[in-house]
Amino acid sequence: MGDMGDPPKKKRLVSLCVGCGNQIHDQYILRVSPDLEWHAACLKCAECSQYLDESCTCFVRDGKTYCKRDYIRLYGIKCAKCNIGFSKNDFVMRARSKVYHIECFRCVACSRQLIPGDEFALREDGLFCRADHDVVERASLGSGDPLSPLHPARPLQMAAEPISARQPALRPHVHKQPEKTTRVRTVLNEKQLHTLRTCYNANPRPDALMKEQLVEMTGLSPRVIRVWFQNKRCKDKKKSILMKQLQQQQPNDKTNIQGMTGTPMVAASPERHDGGIQANPVEVQSYQPPWKVLSDFALQSDIDQPAFQQLVRANRPGRRLSF
Repeated sequence: MGDMGDPPKKKRLVSLCVGCGNQIHDQYILRVSPDLEWHAACLKCAECSQYLDESCTCFVRDGKTYCKRDYIRLYGIKCAKCNIGFSKNDFVMRARSKVYHIECFRCVACSRQLIPGDEFALREDGLFCRADHDVVERASLGSGDPLSPLHPARPLQMAAEPISARQPALRPHVHKQPEKTTRVRTVLNEKQLHTLRTCYNANPRPDALMKEQLVEMTGLSPRVIRVWFQNKRCKDKKKSILMKQLQQQQPNDKTNIQGMTGTPMVAASPERHDGGIQANPVEVQSYQPPWKVLSDFALQSDIDQPAFQQLVRANRPGRRLSF
């Protein structure tokens, strides 16, 4: 009975050191992403034997571990001219897959530094400015070595602006199988749609301030709001073009929209209506109330006096007063 009440004991997973292959019984385990585990004494640089712990960066290449300095020295991108690496503050020039220091980006024939906007050609023996490239091409043609499909003329390139050596494009490439990306679709609720549509009806192209207010009101990201307005304008434009095309394609100037057929009409200028309807003349009489007499009664007499009451009764519709 006592055994049935005891909770089952979980087996402790055994960790194996990648460096020596033995089990790790130490209190601390050094784990390298994604699932590599090491003894603290086994994790060190394969070049300089520096111990790699949580205070430094560890790089793994071909099953070997390196410190940051040796990894950049061995596998980092280097200048194609001087074969020296780049610091994080350097600006570099690119020619296809090769990278150069700005001062190393020169023509190998005339040593002229190539600046952004200059045309150049990248040949097997280095960079050539356009003038020297043309000289080399003419010399190869004059030597009886015509250009063939196997050795076509090298296309000229235009030098671009220098870029920072810290950009991700300059990091060592890791070849991976292309993965299918999944687009994240944002679903809007009724309140968000109502807010966006109300703003769109007032202004289809809101400014930055209005977009910031929409972000606060709807809780959506600025990108989602920008894309929604772009899609809405595109849909309305397509709808307008489709309506115009439908109106132009209908024969005999007839318009047929959703099963309703009608003939378009144009409003003319207004004309005087001289109908044959005979109407009896109406006698219109004007009546001006005796305001002066009423004013005199109000200022000089009591409104309960018989004379004032007689004046009020005489002023009722259907009766005339004579003074």
